[in-house]
Amino acid sequence: MSVAPFNWRGVVARGLFSLFIVFAIYNPSGTSYLHWVLGGFDWFWAKLAIGAVLATILILLWRTTMGVLGRTGVALVLLFSIGTSVTLAQLTGQPLLDGATLLIWALVSIAAVFTAGLSYSHLDHRLTGITHTEEVKK
Repeated sequence: MSVAPFNWRGVVARGLFSLFIVFAIYNPSGTSYLHWVLGGFDWFWAKLAIGAVLATILILLWRTTMGVLGRTGVALVLLFSIGTSVTLAQLTGQPLLDGATLLIWALVSIAAVFTAGLSYSHLDHRLTGITHTEEVKK
């Protein structure tokens, strides 16, 4: 069985997926799932179904991230992401404490944590050759 090599495109794909899920659930532009649900009771079953799908994906992302990185890894990725956000804001001259800007940086930081969680096992396997498996308990 041949395994496709893991390269930077895999990390970018996982990053874009994480950004999509995080910003689909909520974003400050007003075009998110939360805004759609708060808009009224029309399309109730569609809203419920999409909400269930988004909640399932979010739970799977969180469990995967916590299982791979743990609390310490999540904290380190968050600190790195927040430090990068502050540095970029200072370099570009953007006000970091503006409400919408701060919220966008927070959402991007959450997506960075999910991206790290989804990519860690692949990167670790590529660097060390160690394969990660999960023991399923009955």
